[in-house]
Amino acid sequence: MEWLNYLQSLGILLLILSALPVLAHLYKRYQTKVPSSSAIKILEIKPIAYKAQILLIEVEGKKMLIGLSDKGFSFLGEVKNDA
Repeated sequence: MEWLNYLQSLGILLLILSALPVLAHLYKRYQTKVPSSSAIKILEIKPIAYKAQILLIEVEGKKMLIGLSDKGFSFLGEVKNDA
């Protein structure tokens, strides 16, 4: 009788373990996907110090400089194209 309990427990464990990949596949397949926006582009990132960077981004055709540090974001200015 003891072996029957062990086999039953092993069967349940194998059933659960075999169901995990199937559930993972279904989750990935039916997961809602957020459409990527092409209105904002990161053109370049330059590190200037430890945990500080300057980002050149383009939003709706306008180029802007953004400062990024551990304290947050800062708008540094807009880049004018005279060419």
